[in-house]
Amino acid sequence: MPVTSKHIEKIYFHFRKAQADHFSRGFRMPKDFEKHFDTKFAEQNKKALIKITGWFLTKWQNIEPYDYFRCGFELHDKNFSYMKFFHEKILMLYKTRDQNKKRKVKITKQGLVNSAKFVKKYMNDYSINSLYDYIGTSEGNQKIAVEHYLANLIDASFFVYLLNKGMKLTDHERGLVPYIGTNYRRIMIELKEMKAFVKKLEGKL
Repeated sequence: MPVTSKHIEKIYFHFRKAQADHFSRGFRMPKDFEKHFDTKFAEQNKKALIKITGWFLTKWQNIEPYDYFRCGFELHDKNFSYMKFFHEKILMLYKTRDQNKKRKVKITKQGLVNSAKFVKKYMNDYSINSLYDYIGTSEGNQKIAVEHYLANLIDASFFVYLLNKGMKLTDHERGLVPYIGTNYRRIMIELKEMKAFVKKLEGKL
C-alpha cells in the first residue's frame, strides 16, 4: 500500500498525542500538514516518519501507533524522537503490554496449584530457601516473579498472592503488568474467599 500524506499525518497525530499525554500538556496539529511536513521537517525525520507509517500500514498492522509511541516516551522520555522510532526495546515493551491486556484473569484452584508447583520446583532448582527469598529475587533489573508471570508460568491469582505476601514492584515492573493493577481488588476478594485453600497451599511452599 503506497504511503500518502494523509497516512503520514495520521501517524504524526498519534506521535504528537502520545507526546502530549506523556508530558501532560496539550498540542496543536498544523493547519496545513503537507506544507508543514515539507518545510519544517529535517530530511532524516521525514524519512523516519514515512518509514514507520509504511510499517504501520503493512507488517505492523496489528500495532496501535498511539500505544507504541507511548512506550517510546516511557522508555526514552524527552530523548524520544523520530530517529528512535525503531528501537527494539520499544517493540518489546509494546508486545509485553499487549499480551497483558489480552490475558484473561481466571481464579481457579488448579491455577494456584500449578503456579505453586512451578515456584516450588524453581526454588529447589536454584537453591532459594523461602518464598520471601523468591519474592526478592531479580534477574537484571526485573523480579523473577514478573518474568514468570509474563511467561505464563505463574497465573494472575498467584502473582497477586505474592504481592500480598510483600513483593514490591518498581514503576517499570508495574507498567509491565497493567492487568494486575486493574484487577487487583477483584482477585484479592476471590483469594480471600479461598482463604483456607490458600493457607494450605502456602504450607507446601
